[in-house]
Amino acid sequence: MTYDIRAYLCEMPMSIKGYTVLKDGFYTIVINANLCEATRRKTYKHEYDHIVNGDFEKRASADLIEVIAHQREE
Repeated sequence: MTYDIRAYLCEMPMSIKGYTVLKDGFYTIVINANLCEATRRKTYKHEYDHIVNGDFEKRASADLIEVIAHQREE
């Protein structure tokens, strides 16, 4: 399956590593520009995995989706 993904670096508080927004059929991944390269890559993969795993179509809370996503990463 292919996905329409845009990725951007943006300066954000260090408490935010990244996030993804789905709008008009495009996923936009925003990564904190203040992170080191290794953490940026890990964050991108985490956000990409949300897309691939269909997390945007789930009816669960964002908090529960994050718990499950972090368990998948272990």
